[in-house]
Amino acid sequence: MKKIAITHKNPDFDAIASAYAAYRLYGLDAVVTATSYESAVNEYVSTLETPLPIFHMREKDIENIESIDLLVITDCKLANRLEPLDGLIAKAKKVIVYDHHPAHGQDIEGDEMYVEETGSCSAVIVEKMRAQGITLTPEEATLIMTGIYEDTGMLTFTSTTVKDMEAAAWLLSFGANLHEVGEYVKRELSRDHVFILNELLTNMHIRAIGSVRVGISNASNDKYIEDVSHLAHKIMDIESLDALFILVRTGDRIVLVGRSRTDDVDASEIAASFGGGGHYTAASAVIKDQMLHECVAKLDMMLGEAVRPVKKARDIMTSPVKTLAANVTFDAAIDIFMKHNLNNMPVVQGNVPVGIVSRRDILQGLKHGLNKEPVSSIMQVEFTKIPQNMPYYTVEETMLAGNNKMVIVEEEGKLLGVITRTDLLRLIHDEIAKMPRFSDGRLMKGENGRSKSVAGQMENVLPERVIATLKDIGAMADELGFKCYLVGGVVRDILLKKTNEDIDIVVEGSAPDFAKEFANRMGARVAVHAKFKTAVVIFPDGFRVDFATSRTEFYTFPASAPTVEDASIKNDLFRRDFSINAMAVKLNKKEFGVLLDFFGGQRDLQDKKIRVLHSLSFVDDPSRALRAVRFAVRFDFMIGPHTDRLFRHAVNLDLFERVQGQRMFLELKYILSEKSYRKALRMMRKYDLLKFFHSTLRLDERKEAMFDDLDTILDWYGFQFDEEPEAYMSRMAVLFSDMEKQAVKEVLKRFSLDEHKTQQHGECFKQVKDTVAWLKRSKKMPDSVFARCMDKLETPCAIAVAALAGEDYERQVKDFFTVFRYTKPDITGNDLLEMKIEPKTEYSHLLSAVRDAKIDKKCTDRESQLRFVQEMVKNDKKDR
Repeated sequence: MKKIAITHKNPDFDAIASAYAAYRLYGLDAVVTATSYESAVNEYVSTLETPLPIFHMREKDIENIESIDLLVITDCKLANRLEPLDGLIAKAKKVIVYDHHPAHGQDIEGDEMYVEETGSCSAVIVEKMRAQGITLTPEEATLIMTGIYEDTGMLTFTSTTVKDMEAAAWLLSFGANLHEVGEYVKRELSRDHVFILNELLTNMHIRAIGSVRVGISNASNDKYIEDVSHLAHKIMDIESLDALFILVRTGDRIVLVGRSRTDDVDASEIAASFGGGGHYTAASAVIKDQMLHECVAKLDMMLGEAVRPVKKARDIMTSPVKTLAANVTFDAAIDIFMKHNLNNMPVVQGNVPVGIVSRRDILQGLKHGLNKEPVSSIMQVEFTKIPQNMPYYTVEETMLAGNNKMVIVEEEGKLLGVITRTDLLRLIHDEIAKMPRFSDGRLMKGENGRSKSVAGQMENVLPERVIATLKDIGAMADELGFKCYLVGGVVRDILLKKTNEDIDIVVEGSAPDFAKEFANRMGARVAVHAKFKTAVVIFPDGFRVDFATSRTEFYTFPASAPTVEDASIKNDLFRRDFSINAMAVKLNKKEFGVLLDFFGGQRDLQDKKIRVLHSLSFVDDPSRALRAVRFAVRFDFMIGPHTDRLFRHAVNLDLFERVQGQRMFLELKYILSEKSYRKALRMMRKYDLLKFFHSTLRLDERKEAMFDDLDTILDWYGFQFDEEPEAYMSRMAVLFSDMEKQAVKEVLKRFSLDEHKTQQHGECFKQVKDTVAWLKRSKKMPDSVFARCMDKLETPCAIAVAALAGEDYERQVKDFFTVFRYTKPDITGNDLLEMKIEPKTEYSHLLSAVRDAKIDKKCTDRESQLRFVQEMVKNDKKDR
């Protein structure tokens, strides 16, 4: 047998039916099994008039097989569920996998993977059979129909999809016998089943987790009893449960069966923890080598971790809240409303809410000249207050009943937060996003939801050390009552599947306090910046984690330094530059890995678009335009249309003149450090940004050619040497190479760097310009003269000179970097001393001359160099 299909151990109807469908689709030699079937399957297979091409293989038979040309695996993507047939995977030249279970794990990597969340695996393969025009006998159609009917509850389970329906209709067209299917799929309870059912109902206890009613029960029987799974549906109907998990010991094994009718309970997640699998709504596992009481205890613990209870007011409220003191005037109030873009705010005395006031009412009052009146004079004193543990659906009813735009969440009379209609709409959107969606009969995964788990992607992208640190932060946050989030570029790069170890944490609360405690526990040191409410924790090996207090900021005038205040995570993300950088990941244990995307960052990553969060973004901070250029070229994204228009408007307003010089320097440095820096420079030319560095700065064809030569030399240098010179320095020197010296000085003054850096860059630019001018005047020169000229330059500057000098100096450039700069005389000062040469102050001059002669190949060994020195000394005496 060179081409076979296999499926999971103790196969059910869908497993056997899908394996047979694969047998027909690929023209296989056989379907191979290694364990017993479920009893109904065994009865069906044994009564067929035409035997199925099923070959039962023992473990020693598997070991004796050397190779398989084609292995098709159906209804399974986990190797441990295939045991002992998983040993065939390594022997197969080609592996094809079909499965329909949700992605709770996958360790089989096939050459072809067909994994779709349909009700049955058989339906996935039937779709391909239909496309290839395969015809079936009524008996074959009936067999495959049993697989679909069993796993979809005769097309009634919520996991049933359009594909299952279409597959069933297609099979009916070939004469599938539904009466025969029903005889095996919908079975009456046996006497043993009745006893087990009675024991399960007797042992049943119902656990309320939030508003979710979960039934948990167990039963035991010394005999091996097949098909206990269909008892779960009976109990679900009898008890009207949201979810049910039963553990039944039958003989030497324990069977776990899980059923769920709610989004809050994922049956497959529970089953997976016991080595099983299945669907969100229906799953199972076979457990060996464990006692029943051990499994019951583990199940109870797992439910506490896995069940997502109903959200309460505290989960959806906005906190901290921007408030108005009762004595604040209309003039002051409207400033606060406009700064924070709010429509309603609570009015407080101390931390006690006493009313609510709207921006509309304040504006109306200002029209009537009430500028100096306190807001208490018009605040709404009849407002709704709710406790923090009120379920969200009661909050919704309360707001609708009172037509409230905002309700106050309080505890013991103190303000905790507020809930607005927007908060409720966002929650409803999240709940709708969890619902299954279909396209062309296929269940679509919600890839663009505002919040989804990216824990798996984090595990794949981030080093283990980083993951462990993030989990430690989440665990400590739970313990101390904080909320912590991973934010910024690292979140973006996780979604782009890029490694980024710059870890930035936002803390709702005091970041310095949190960081101090975290550092203390981790044996690390901490540096706190109290003014900015930030801190950095530095581990002994240098690994660092940055912490910042969740905050918002506003600008009093264009390009000014922002005023910063504490705020919620949503407001913290809103202050950031672009949507792709304004996402966060929750780190607290219960929701570890849940992505927060309030502003469409995932969509923009998918669309490859750079988009600002609000229309005044470039007015607030024009340097964001330079960052937009940098990110656009780094990720090969486009500037979004609205952002493009705002970009051009900021240029027309000359707002970049107000950007701090150091920020302009850093942004240019970052741009010139990118691999696609030339594309960035062209984009800066397109938006007329170069003039904000200096009015004479140009990017023309001649300079583009210089950058061509520079890139060639940098690539060659990187290939030749392990050293990585600061490429941005070379590129900046070339960029400013055609500017007058005075203009370069003006650029450096604009950059406002410290004295050392100003001198370093100024010297580099001057040396590059002077050296290139001298080389061009000199045309040709000895190698030694060229080497002395280049010796004076730092490596980045020397590389810039090499690029600007042109091809006339190509040979000398390469010789300088590979030979000349490492060339030393073969004689030393001790040799000169033995020759009794005086004065000793001339030794340096003599050895330098020897080095020159060696570079010019005039004396290449020790003896010739000694003679060369003697001749020099002799001539020098004659001259004197």
